[in-house]
Amino acid sequence: MPEGVLFFYLRDMFYIAAIIGSIVFLPSIALNIALALGAPLGMYAMNGRHKVVPQEVRKAFILPIIMQFVALFTILSAGHVLPETIPFGIVRILAFFYAVYLTFYTATVFFSLSAQERHVMGPLAIASTICFWIVAFGTLSLE
Repeated sequence: MPEGVLFFYLRDMFYIAAIIGSIVFLPSIALNIALALGAPLGMYAMNGRHKVVPQEVRKAFILPIIMQFVALFTILSAGHVLPETIPFGIVRILAFFYAVYLTFYTATVFFSLSAQERHVMGPLAIASTICFWIVAFGTLSLE
């Protein structure tokens, strides 16, 4: 396979992984927003500790929601789905940061006491983590 063809193949693979990763990551963002607004979906988060997250705990969801939107922006920027708005070196660092972060998050999901969290959020966490790692490693070869 000629070198130019391989470059385009890899670029397309990272692009597709970024799109799939962002789509699979969206339910996690939606869940956190719903939990922060008081939806009775607590069995899918925090070990299923609360069916409805208590009012005083809901404020704690603001930072994770912001982080998830930054992660979404990062995977789409690193996969060259979005135009470059911040230096690519920063995007590369963020891509690896979120890949590592999601790896640990995925482990915690699979050790959750809530079966709903393990069975619903677990596969989504695995898929998004794999996509984040693919795109993060893609930042090493593409600029």
